[in-house]
Amino acid sequence: RPVAVPTPAPAKPGPCNRGCLEGFVTRYLDAMVAHDPARLPVTAAVMFTENDVPLRLGEALWRTASAIGSYKLTFADPASGNVAFMGTIRENGQPASLVLRLKINADRIPEPETLVLRNANTAANLEKAGAPDALLLETVAPAERIPRGELVALSNTYFEAIEQGNGGVAPFDANCNRFENGIRTSGQGCSSQLDTHVFDYIQSIRPRRFTVVDEERQVVFGNFMFNHPGDITWINVPGQGRREMIGAAKRPFAVDVAEAFRIKNRKILKVEALMVSLPYGAASPFVPRETAR
Repeated sequence: RPVAVPTPAPAKPGPCNRGCLEGFVTRYLDAMVAHDPARLPVTAAVMFTENDVPLRLGEALWRTASAIGSYKLTFADPASGNVAFMGTIRENGQPASLVLRLKINADRIPEPETLVLRNANTAANLEKAGAPDALLLETVAPAERIPRGELVALSNTYFEAIEQGNGGVAPFDANCNRFENGIRTSGQGCSSQLDTHVFDYIQSIRPRRFTVVDEERQVVFGNFMFNHPGDITWINVPGQGRREMIGAAKRPFAVDVAEAFRIKNRKILKVEALMVSLPYGAASPFVPRETAR
């Protein structure tokens, strides 16, 4: 069914540039490891979440974080005042991964949003890479950049392609790769993989929250709720016939996927994702439930 293209975060100039936004990430991580939320300049009505559960700032990972890991990837959006971090940590000494989004408003934090992946293998996969893919870090020349609205619209086609089981819906680069939890999962290619209908069990991706548009790097980041009712137990793969779905797909569940898209030449070149499995029907506290689907 047709879906309206989401509106990107408003492009209103703010006083916090890339260095300022990245500095807030550092301050947050340092305060978290120190178990001291009082170090952070937050608003009176600060909304902190871990894995889509609203909590008091200082709870959950704030009590158990013991160190920051070696893998660190940050995206900054000075126009909207949002910054995102994807990286590794230690929780009571054990490897884990963290996704962090901060909203900065007048030098204060109203929204610290986190996903915590308590899986040592995921953290090991990320740290084994040594550093983030250079494609996600390079500064793109101004003349080669496309506007933030178009960046979001192109990224949105990825979710349409998944829902429709049609790789042709999205403008994938021939060399597109997707990494999920540190593992390459794009198979024979981002586009042709979707044509197999292997993801048909993902019946809707709502809400789609594009929160960080890093115009300098031509990267779009956001959180996207993948909904799996569990009632599609097999697929008909073109040219191959019937194939049973994996066991994990035969149950109702949702997944909050933090995903970054590198756009180049108006094509999706790289997809980087970290994700947390949640109960079916889970909703983002940052989106009113009546508009989430």
